[in-house]
Amino acid sequence: MVKEDRKNLILAHIVHLYVSTATPVSSKIVAAKMGGKISSATIRNVMAELEEEGYIEQPHTSAGRIPTHFGYRHYVDIVEDNVRFEKRQAERLAGEYTRRIRTIKEVIERTSYLISRELHNAGIVMWPSIDDLYLKHLELIKLRSETVLAVLVTMTNAVKNHVINLDKEIKSSELERISNYINSNYEHKPFSDISSDIKRVIGSKIQEGNREVTGTAETALKIIDRIFEENIGNDLYWEGLDNFMDEPEFHDIKVTRRILQIFSEKDDLLKLLRRDVSHSGVKVYIGEEAGCDALNEFSLITCGYTLHGRNAGRLGVIGPTRMDYDHSIVTVRCLADILSSKLEEIEK
Repeated sequence: MVKEDRKNLILAHIVHLYVSTATPVSSKIVAAKMGGKISSATIRNVMAELEEEGYIEQPHTSAGRIPTHFGYRHYVDIVEDNVRFEKRQAERLAGEYTRRIRTIKEVIERTSYLISRELHNAGIVMWPSIDDLYLKHLELIKLRSETVLAVLVTMTNAVKNHVINLDKEIKSSELERISNYINSNYEHKPFSDISSDIKRVIGSKIQEGNREVTGTAETALKIIDRIFEENIGNDLYWEGLDNFMDEPEFHDIKVTRRILQIFSEKDDLLKLLRRDVSHSGVKVYIGEEAGCDALNEFSLITCGYTLHGRNAGRLGVIGPTRMDYDHSIVTVRCLADILSSKLEEIEK
């Protein structure tokens, strides 16, 4: 066996053993796990090299070794492109989505639950931004002289209410004309196209001198743009924080507080996910790699999902750095593919 391959194999055994037991790993245990294919003396020498190079460390003088963040990263770089889900496992997960799921909220909740259940850590799903969704219906209701309630329904059957303040008083009859204008012209159209198309209409109507249509279109544009502004930050759904309490790492109250902080102050996490939206594949952040102090003791694995053929958001799992990376990577990748297909079904 080539020396580098042997070193990677022994590191992989240390990672697997520590992930499953949360106990420092000795050369004797590695030798037994490898069925005597490599002598204990050789394994001790290799482990000494791995420690010197920063891949493993000894938490206590009399203890075995555990992987460092650098060791986990090296391991992930080796296995990331080679781990695959078996077809029957993918079919089992796809079967977890019942025919009754008809809204984006339901499919996101189900996906987050499955990530949490399968990986015994916190499952997270980023909502798609509004410009990835198609309009089904918009109703405008006058609340006060310059205040309007916009009830928005997308093709995913998601319903959101937006209170919009305009810069002038508007009559209920004008609101009805505006909502009819938007619904008749942009039903089944992506939100990403509505604002730009209204601007085009305004330009052409100004040239024609049609002030009535221009006024309606201008107010419609203000309402659509305000809805966009309110939705630009996306949102995050998560499930499974209670899974952390079963892990030995979280017996430390300081660590528990940090994970609760991540989700109570989710801006840093959302910022990280939004930054990676253009990347369709898997991303693995181990400890400090996330660039977020609150995540320094955790690992985050995410994968992009699509809607209408474009990257729409990301889903993933957060857990201790002592994570089953093989299983987590393939599960997150598989559920991203399933979520993409389910969103397409809902939008039809």
